[in-house]
Amino acid sequence: MYRMERPVTYSEVGADYRVDMAQVINYFQDCSCFQSDELGVGPKNMDILGKVWMLNSWQIVVERYPTYGESITVGTWPYDFKGPLGLRNFIIDDASGGRIARANSVWAMIDVTTGRPVRVDRTQIEAYQMEPKESMNYEGRKIPISGEFETLEPITVTRACLDTNHHMNNARYVAVAMEYLPENYRIHQIRVEYKHSARYGDILIPKRQVKAGTIVVLLEKAGGEVCVITEFTE
Repeated sequence: MYRMERPVTYSEVGADYRVDMAQVINYFQDCSCFQSDELGVGPKNMDILGKVWMLNSWQIVVERYPTYGESITVGTWPYDFKGPLGLRNFIIDDASGGRIARANSVWAMIDVTTGRPVRVDRTQIEAYQMEPKESMNYEGRKIPISGEFETLEPITVTRACLDTNHHMNNARYVAVAMEYLPENYRIHQIRVEYKHSARYGDILIPKRQVKAGTIVVLLEKAGGEVCVITEFTE
């Protein structure tokens, strides 16, 4: 497991002195990038090869959210490669070693020229040391949607939302979707399915569905193309 030990800083917490789910995703993204950098297969190396890892889905379960000043350890490891897909776990432990968050993620290797998935090459596979899957209740990466959704006020993708691929950052989608949750809604689990990338200037239309035990928020483009599906469980 690659580990990143760090304190929770003031700029990472909200009004309740706790990080939120979007910040948890930032921790996870940073941890996986640092591991890949250390192994010589990080984002800049991928740029040279004309390839990029694109996030397909998250399943994140949080028992409690880290607080300001707390020391945490963020960890990650890949546990399988299948064709163009890489499967990776993440965890957050507190200072006593207690596990306070765990996650599963699915990534796809994309050729930036064609925009299409390509099989993970041997160099990538050999760079990582795979480990057993984290113990958690794994759910599917696809989030089925049906029924009526409430259409909310459109938003515009700004420059602040973009990552190095010039797409809306994975955590930004979640931060936007969280705005449509009730006040003081405490997220225990989130599932996210990324379907199409949003870019600078795109208009996104949020749509919300409240069901027993879950809230689903879609972010779709004006033509109806769904960019991301988020499913929150309290």
